[in-house]
Amino acid sequence: MISIITYGRNDNYSYNLVKRTALAFNCLAEVLANDDEILFVDYNTPDHLPTLPEFIWDTLTDKALSLVKVIRVSAAIHELIKRDSPLPILENVSRNVAIVRSNPQNHWMLSTNPDVLLVLSSHWQNLPELLAGLKDSFYEMPRMDIPESVWSSLNRSDPKTNIRTLRDWLICHRAAIAETSPDWQFQNYILFDAPGDFQLAPREYFVRMRGFDESMNKYFHSDSNLAKRMWLLNGGRTDHLLGKLWVLHQDHYLSGEWAKTVTGIVHNDLSVHVREQNKIEANGTTWGLQDVQLPMFSLSDKIKGERISFADLSPSLNGDLPMSQEVDWRTQSLYRLCHYQPEVLVLYLRETLRVASPDSLLVYVGQNATTFELIRRAWGEISPSGFPLCDLSVAAERKEILAPDILLIDTYYERSEYTETRIRLVKEQMERRLNKGQVAEQKVLEEVGEFANGMDYMAWQGKLFPLWEKLLPQVALRPGILIIVMGCNMYFDAFSKLKEELSKVGAGLKANLVGRRAQPASVTMYASSNGEKKSLRRAFGKIPWLKRKVFRETRPQTIQGVTLSHHAFRHGERLDGSMELLPVYIHHRLMVLRVNRRVVT
Repeated sequence: MISIITYGRNDNYSYNLVKRTALAFNCLAEVLANDDEILFVDYNTPDHLPTLPEFIWDTLTDKALSLVKVIRVSAAIHELIKRDSPLPILENVSRNVAIVRSNPQNHWMLSTNPDVLLVLSSHWQNLPELLAGLKDSFYEMPRMDIPESVWSSLNRSDPKTNIRTLRDWLICHRAAIAETSPDWQFQNYILFDAPGDFQLAPREYFVRMRGFDESMNKYFHSDSNLAKRMWLLNGGRTDHLLGKLWVLHQDHYLSGEWAKTVTGIVHNDLSVHVREQNKIEANGTTWGLQDVQLPMFSLSDKIKGERISFADLSPSLNGDLPMSQEVDWRTQSLYRLCHYQPEVLVLYLRETLRVASPDSLLVYVGQNATTFELIRRAWGEISPSGFPLCDLSVAAERKEILAPDILLIDTYYERSEYTETRIRLVKEQMERRLNKGQVAEQKVLEEVGEFANGMDYMAWQGKLFPLWEKLLPQVALRPGILIIVMGCNMYFDAFSKLKEELSKVGAGLKANLVGRRAQPASVTMYASSNGEKKSLRRAFGKIPWLKRKVFRETRPQTIQGVTLSHHAFRHGERLDGSMELLPVYIHHRLMVLRVNRRVVT
């Protein structure tokens, strides 16, 4: 019925790789039937080491052992085909190797990652039962992140209990949230954030497209490229299985490997390979190393007679799979990021706090009473005898200078009634034009999204920047402290402002931004993910009714929106002569940075 394809190497990448992989293999096998298969491409493992599945075979269940098939791509082959790639693994080649060697009798194929597990609604005993009733189409699903401390506490050889436990953890903490794509340019074919963790389609679709684009040998966006081509092949349609299935991802951010990779390695071009992609077929006729004889073996056959047995576990049924909240499909990037749920954010913040020294001083900079109280409680549970959480605004009133071990910068944003009304008016006007056939639906998403981002950014900036200028001078920085930014990411211009304010802290320094262009009086911002500069005045110049009715009193300055294809840690954005912020943990709404150099005078 189905072939699941994934890849990796035996290199101990990131946080507890062997347990993540074993837990995922066991849980994936638990929802499959006996004639399904899990194809793992072991790519570029050093020749003197066994493949990753062989390395962990003694922690796999009998069912996982019987379903896992291993294909090995040697280091020598990688050296021959890598061209200018800086990566130790060519993801697209790896996945294609599995596609062309999968069982042609299997109707369905799922491309995923080796730290992912699936939770099914109780309506189905296994994944093939669910697939039997599906129409042929391309399916995506959101992934839900499980913190390190949660999945690492599980017994990897007990998949039934693990699936049930993780399902209940998400429900109890209301963390079953679908992170939809907030960018109007991509949402038709990239429904959810991190699309590569679940890309399901008939095997024939993958073969007809000649798999993943092997010319993309840098980091990021291979899954988005596949999603765009699948959407084209599928007649401009992408479906999902919300309510039927959950996709769980085992977080591995604490080690800092992912943050180092995402900030230090060149990426595939998002505009070229996704936004402007209009060809369905990729690669030549020998795609997937079809002209190379590769070792392929059943894991159970390879280690026959060597495995430690585990007792059989009785089956149990789970309940329904409700989402913790309604899925938010709005293409309003800034509001989606900054208007976070404090209860969910603190779940993931705890992962950093629990590995901090118990006598650490935590200092909060923000105005969200709920977030402050939740962090205070969490820190009190983690370090009951340590210093309580400090509110910098209280210290500032007393003219105190604090030297935190962890500085918490809260960028939470709540829309005013005025802003909500303005956005609603624009949405209603655009919908009326849509109903009259004057504009396309895609144009509605674009205009409403850009307008909302502009309104939100001006209000957000007006709230945050004065607060930082007032409070941050009361902080003394030193090498090694952590700065945790909540509800923001490196793609917003506000992050540059934060770096500038932090560079002044403690020594009265002015920021020296090497290579940074002089800023105009108005804040320059990218209004769309392709990096093209726009202004509100220009963006809405084509719709005069909007200028008259909505901007009657407002004269917006040039703004900068999100740019998902450009990274903030470019050489031209570094602070010189003051300090360096090293990213150590990057999550949806959390960014953990370490002060890497002493502030100098």
